[in-house]
Amino acid sequence: LARCSGAHVLEFLRYLDQFGKTKVHAPACPFFGHPHPPAPCACPLRQAWGSLDALIGRLRAAFEEHGGKPESNPFGARAVRLYLREVRELQSKARGIAYEKKKRKRPPPPASPVVLITEQPAPDPSSGMPNCVPGMMPGN
Repeated sequence: LARCSGAHVLEFLRYLDQFGKTKVHAPACPFFGHPHPPAPCACPLRQAWGSLDALIGRLRAAFEEHGGKPESNPFGARAVRLYLREVRELQSKARGIAYEKKKRKRPPPPASPVVLITEQPAPDPSSGMPNCVPGMMPGN
């Protein structure tokens, strides 16, 4: 990987495109911009932007976890980031769906402790044991 560059990563991403399963309409296609086209068309199947983005993210992290320096990480190269942005924009226009950043879910606030207040029965003077529940005394 020491000799790998952003150009090699781009070549790899373009190679992966041939195995894609996401229909990306060309601007000349009558279904360009329609999220759910009513009929089939001859537009190519490509890798989905989300899949490419997730893959590059995992590869970038793995490179750094195995001792690679962030500034020499080919998966974080500017050209790769620009390519992913271009793919995202092209696919969002072709499908008519805008990609929005996922909002981070905030963890639910901690539950406040529930305090149960129960009434204690009046002490049974014949038991000799104060505040005992009848039927719960030793020997009963």
